[in-house]
Amino acid sequence: MGILEGKVAIVTGGRSGFGRAMSLLYAKEGAKVAVSDIVTESGEETVNSISREGGEAIFVKADVGKPEDCENLVKQAVSEYKQLNLAFNNAGIGGVSAPIGEYPIDAWDKVIKINLSSVFYGMRYQIPQMLKNNGGVIVNMASILGLVGFAGS
Repeated sequence: MGILEGKVAIVTGGRSGFGRAMSLLYAKEGAKVAVSDIVTESGEETVNSISREGGEAIFVKADVGKPEDCENLVKQAVSEYKQLNLAFNNAGIGGVSAPIGEYPIDAWDKVIKINLSSVFYGMRYQIPQMLKNNGGVIVNMASILGLVGFAGS
């Protein structure tokens, strides 16, 4: 029995990297996991990996830059597993590399939606659901660019 037995987790950006690793770890520790990403095939590979290891997971396709997708993700997790206890808001993109004076506005908007607004949107729907269970745990992931800047980024 793992330390997360009986808990339900949402992981955004769950198709690869930290998102996949945390999905697998949550499941290994007993949580049921709603794996989310915009790329269906790789997200389902994460779910299949969890299932092969004896865990339980579903895949929910979501563009976390859209509030309605974040709301639907929470709704689907709760519909399937009846509660929400954990969230790992991990989805993120690198964006283009360009000087500020040349940075494409549509690229800027996309980076802000995925790397910043998605965390707000996620918590906006995760927190009320977690409060129904007397609380929960939310981890919001950022890249190194959350702490320092690099030329062109």
